[in-house]
This record gives sequence, C-alpha cells and structure tokens, in this order.
Amino acid sequence: MKKDKVFIDTDVILDLLTEREPHFEAAVELFLQIQDKAILAYTSPVVIANIFYILNRRLDRKKAIQSLIKIKSLVKALNCGDRVIELALSSDFKDFEDSIQYYTALENNINILITRNVKDYKTANITISTPLEYIKSK
Repeated sequence: MKKDKVFIDTDVILDLLTEREPHFEAAVELFLQIQDKAILAYTSPVVIANIFYILNRRLDRKKAIQSLIKIKSLVKALNCGDRVIELALSSDFKDFEDSIQYYTALENNINILITRNVKDYKTANITISTPLEYIKSK
C-alpha cells in the first residue's frame, strides 16, 4: 500500500510539543502514525523557524532545540526556494506564510497538507485536512 506524503503545518507540531488542548490527542495520534512510518511527513524551514521562535520564548533555548531534534527525527524539512517564494508572492493567499507552506508542498508533490487553519486554504488544489479529519479518513 502506498504511503501518504503529508505536509505538517506549524500549529499541528505546536499542538504536540506544547500539549495544547483540545488538539493534543489528534496530534499525538498523527505523530504515532508518522513514527510507525505509516505516513511520510514533511514540513518547511519556515515551520521549523516559527516553532523554534515560539518554543524559545515559552521554554528555553536548550529545550526548544531538543524538541526540534525530536520532530526532525520524524519529519523531513523540504527546500522552499526561489520558485516557491515567487508563487507565494503572486498568490491570492491572505496569509503569506500559508502560501509558502502550500507551494512548498505543491512543488514537492505532496498532496495532503495537515493544518488546523483549513479555512486559509480555500483555493487549494491539494487536500487540506485537520489532524482529526485525516486520522478519521484512514
């Protein structure tokens, strides 16, 4: 059976790392599937940088780095080069960061983006799903 390739957005990883309710349980279930290699998970350097910034403010640098090392053992960071930025700049997305995530996924042939901000991706040509929706679909 072919494994899904999914792009994981910032909010989902933060739900896991900060045990943010009511979203923590779905994030755990998603990451258990990633850990079991049932799903191939990807993200972008922008997501990693945002998570570091948030965790570094909430915790301390050492704990933020340790958390990201754990995430990086499960999730591969994709390149988001010049073409992604050009596509993002010329897109109709209201949130520039969302457009970078979307085009990073699209340019890397990833057809599922997992986020809690589904409404921000109304015009997407790939599947946009919350962690809970994705888990229930399997």
